[in-house]
Amino acid sequence: MRRTVSRSPVMLALAMLAACGQPSQSGVAEEQMVALDAAEPAGAKPAAEPTAAPIAVTLPRIAYIYRVGYRLPGDAIPALQQAHVALCDQMGPARCQLGGLNRSGGEAEYGNGTLKLRVESKSARAFLDSLNKAASDKGGRPVETAIEAEDVSKQMVDAEVRIRQRELLVSRLTEILRTRQGSVADLVAAERAVAEAQEELDQGKAWLAELKGRVAFSTIEVGYNAQAPEAGGFGAQLGDTFADSGNLFLIGLRGLLTVLIVLAPWGLLFGPLIWLTVRWRRRRRAAATEASD
Repeated sequence: MRRTVSRSPVMLALAMLAACGQPSQSGVAEEQMVALDAAEPAGAKPAAEPTAAPIAVTLPRIAYIYRVGYRLPGDAIPALQQAHVALCDQMGPARCQLGGLNRSGGEAEYGNGTLKLRVESKSARAFLDSLNKAASDKGGRPVETAIEAEDVSKQMVDAEVRIRQRELLVSRLTEILRTRQGSVADLVAAERAVAEAQEELDQGKAWLAELKGRVAFSTIEVGYNAQAPEAGGFGAQLGDTFADSGNLFLIGLRGLLTVLIVLAPWGLLFGPLIWLTVRWRRRRRAAATEASD
């Protein structure tokens, strides 16, 4: 005799929730097998072998990060930053967004700054050319350029599969709650399962939206560094020479004062003894001279 085990719809839905927690590849394979079983009618004859179809190629979805650094006179950094922000404003918030701006350094030769922008991916390289032109107009030149690319295709596919699974699970659990099938304990467990599945569904949608945003908008990080002032003509060099000689004189004077300050306590200590010794020797020499006369 064959025994049959019956399960309530709620228990089946909870089992489905546990199964959805497995890796997305198994869920996709199960969905494909179910779809193939449903599409093949009972008793149907095997179809003829299909002809080779062209392989569909999916372009990778890549998130780009551009980094560029400029060297220019320190007093021109604020003006160049504002010029770059103005270029972003001209594109509009739908194509360019300001992510952050920083500027530091009180003196011109030590100034620096940073700028972070999010630009529409298809316009990012043309926008970089505009940044370089604005820097050239302000007397700057690019000294650093880097491009970082991250392929997020697999992450987006996984997120889309997970979202489809959670949507199917939420719809089935909601239908069970609507029809009131099962015991009270099963209904309470189904409500908790619906809440968990809905939370995971919202997280998946948020993660997928973030990935799409990283692909649609590229990040551009700009750095600004002040360059050292260039050497002038003969007059400037002569002035530098006088300045250096004055510095050397002050250094020598400071050294001499240091020596005097260090020797002063010893002079106060041994000076009277040396003076008494010299005076005693003079008197003795004078007495010897009188005796000889």
